[in-house]
Amino acid sequence: MKKLLLAVLLTVSTAAQAALLTYEAGPKKLNDVVLNKSATVNDAAGKPTALKMDLLGAGLRTKTVLVVEAKVYTLQLFSDNKAGFSRDANALASLVKNSNRVALRIDMLRTVSASSLSESLKEAIAANGYSIDAELTNVLALFSKSAEATQGKSISVLLTKDAATGKTNLYLEDTKGAQQSMVGSADLAAKILSIWLGKPVDDGIAKLKTSLMSPVY
Repeated sequence: MKKLLLAVLLTVSTAAQAALLTYEAGPKKLNDVVLNKSATVNDAAGKPTALKMDLLGAGLRTKTVLVVEAKVYTLQLFSDNKAGFSRDANALASLVKNSNRVALRIDMLRTVSASSLSESLKEAIAANGYSIDAELTNVLALFSKSAEATQGKSISVLLTKDAATGKTNLYLEDTKGAQQSMVGSADLAAKILSIWLGKPVDDGIAKLKTSLMSPVY
């Protein structure tokens, strides 16, 4: 399994034309977005591997714009260890500790520029007490260099643990299917996932966090 994971990770970062993940559609929808039962890491040819993750939860991200609560995106959260996810105050810690692979699917309900999306993520990270150091600057650069977060399109994020080095591999597929990746510290997953499962930066994230901790299937 370790050899398979290594092979997949090495090929994913060089295969911009192949989808990062394959999703298994479920019978439920949220804001007309299909809620998937699972997400599976693809190989360089875009074919699913044995590296599967189950849906933990899903929710709507809203943000107040000129006193109007606007719908921004629907978020789906996946992990390779569904049983190890605590649906309580320990949600973030349990996800980081017990998962080897975590994926996020962000389905845009309105168009947001890549730079604006990056800035909103930066605010949420800072709200959780993390300084925007060189590592997080690189993460935010991946988002800011992505294609515009266009309404009706989706963004996929994959976080994996490297058992050999203890580091975190981050993969991002934007709304045009272009992929970027980087290798970060062991704490990188916690920093990124704190955006949605840590201290909420606003009421919209607070509501989304509550939804993510509720099972869908």
